[in-house]
Amino acid sequence: MSPRRDVMKALADARPARLDPDLDSRPDPYAITAHPQPTGTPAARRPARRLVLAGVLPTMALAAAGAVFLTIGAGGTGPAGTSGAGGRTADATASAPRTARDVLLVAAERSGAGPTSGGRYWFSDQEHGTVREVGPTNRRYQIVQRQGMRVWDGISPSARSVAFVRDLGAVPFTAADRAAWQADGAPTQWVEPAPKDIPDAEPIIIRGTPGPETIRWDAARPMPPDATGGNVPYFLAGGPISRAELAAVPTEPAALKAWLLNRLKASEVQKASNDALCWSAQDLVVDLPVSPQVRAAAYRMLADLPGVTSLGEATDQRGRAGVAVGFARKGDGGHWGQTRLIIDPRTGQALASESWDLGAGRAPKATGALQSYTLVVSAGFTNDSPPAPQK
Repeated sequence: MSPRRDVMKALADARPARLDPDLDSRPDPYAITAHPQPTGTPAARRPARRLVLAGVLPTMALAAAGAVFLTIGAGGTGPAGTSGAGGRTADATASAPRTARDVLLVAAERSGAGPTSGGRYWFSDQEHGTVREVGPTNRRYQIVQRQGMRVWDGISPSARSVAFVRDLGAVPFTAADRAAWQADGAPTQWVEPAPKDIPDAEPIIIRGTPGPETIRWDAARPMPPDATGGNVPYFLAGGPISRAELAAVPTEPAALKAWLLNRLKASEVQKASNDALCWSAQDLVVDLPVSPQVRAAAYRMLADLPGVTSLGEATDQRGRAGVAVGFARKGDGGHWGQTRLIIDPRTGQALASESWDLGAGRAPKATGALQSYTLVVSAGFTNDSPPAPQK
């Protein structure tokens, strides 16, 4: 298995099968890092995750560092040592737009004005979390299994790609879960049975202490396990895509929609649908090294898609405040899955994406259960070389 696939498999293995409400359809494979994942033989379509619109961000020029780089929220540190933007004040969302269309159009306007030049690397720093149920049979509680990934994706021919992957350690999800965890003896490791529908699967070991950072050279853009295309480093709209093709992505929303639909119609992984358009737009906003103008077009396309709703003010799992939009769909298994994109209304940057289970029934419930999330700590183009791994 190639290093690219190793990184993706590490993230995919962290996803419990029970979190997938749509077991009979096929997923966008690259959604694997932020959505509940299939475990059966046929590849399953992700429940409406990644809108993960999890958030690749427009970029800012850092002339002194020779980079175009953006750091989001409190506590983040980029390649040039740029600290995070800091926490938001309580009234920062007071003038935030209130409809999903307004949220997305404002995000497009504010995120689309960045510079278009790049650097030797595309850098991203993300945290992926999955909510798991553990503990004694009669006293179950929830923990969040967390994994960090810092990626230097080589853009220039002389820049070698590298990924730093680290198990951040699982922690109790809520205060009630913490009390139940303490009543369980405050364990630092849990062993879950191997998935029954995966041949030769091994038990899942979840650790509560952070592990060392693993270096994976030439693995910055791992391909999904079932994707084809050799070393094509990216995935979008149902198939692999090269850097040259990414550079030609349309910057007008109508043209972008038509371009994505053409790719989806040719895909064996996804169907051409509003769901797939949402997931594709989210990948442009979240993951891919495209210009701010392309991300703005993705936001504007989302603003005109049916089913995208405003969820009002929201706080991500790092405590950063923003406004959220969501997209819900009913899986073939009868459960409603919702993907949420949390956006900073001041800058138009995506802070996080979350995947929620809104229950079964004729309509989704107003509230539900968080399944997984992706936090975007920082992202952007940089000329700075990768540092030594963290211990």
